[in-house]
Amino acid sequence: MSAEERLRSIVSDGLMRAFPPYGTEKPCISFSETTIGHLRFLLGKRGYCPWGIVLTRRQVLRKGGGTVAYIQDDQTLRKFRSAGLNHWVVRTDDSTDWTHEREWRIPWLGPRMRLHEVRAILIPDETWRPSPQDEQQPELWTKSPIWVWRAGTKKVGEFPPGMLV
Repeated sequence: MSAEERLRSIVSDGLMRAFPPYGTEKPCISFSETTIGHLRFLLGKRGYCPWGIVLTRRQVLRKGGGTVAYIQDDQTLRKFRSAGLNHWVVRTDDSTDWTHEREWRIPWLGPRMRLHEVRAILIPDETWRPSPQDEQQPELWTKSPIWVWRAGTKKVGEFPPGMLV
C-alpha cells in the first residue's frame, strides 16, 4: 500500500496493523515522536511523506508503548536480543543513524490495534478525504483534529475536529 492508501485504511477502519520492524520478529506499531517544529525537519528536509496518525505520548504509554533504544555497540545489542527485547532496539553506527526518527513502538501481539482517539491526522492537502466527498466520512476523521502539511511554506495548518468534513 502507498502511504495514502495506508492512512485511508487506518482512518476508515479505525485500526492500525502491527508488523515486525526491520531486524525483529515480534510485531509492533511504530511512531515518530515529533513536534510540529520537528515535522519541518522530517517532512521538509528528510523527505518523509506527510501522511500519518499523531498520538500523544500518554496515548502510546497507555497502550504499553515506549521509546526505542538506539544502540551503537554489538555487546549491548546482544543483551537486548537475549532478553527478547528486539522490538525495543535500533542498531546505529557511523554510517547508519536513525536517531532523527525519535521512534516509539507499541508491541502488539494481534494483527491490528483499534484506535478510539488520536491527537491528529496528518495529510498533505486540505481537500483530501478518506471517503469520497459525497459520502459520510469515518468517525475517526470527523472526531479528530486534522494537520495539513503545507510544503511550500514548510508549516502545518491545524483544523479542529469536524471542520474538514
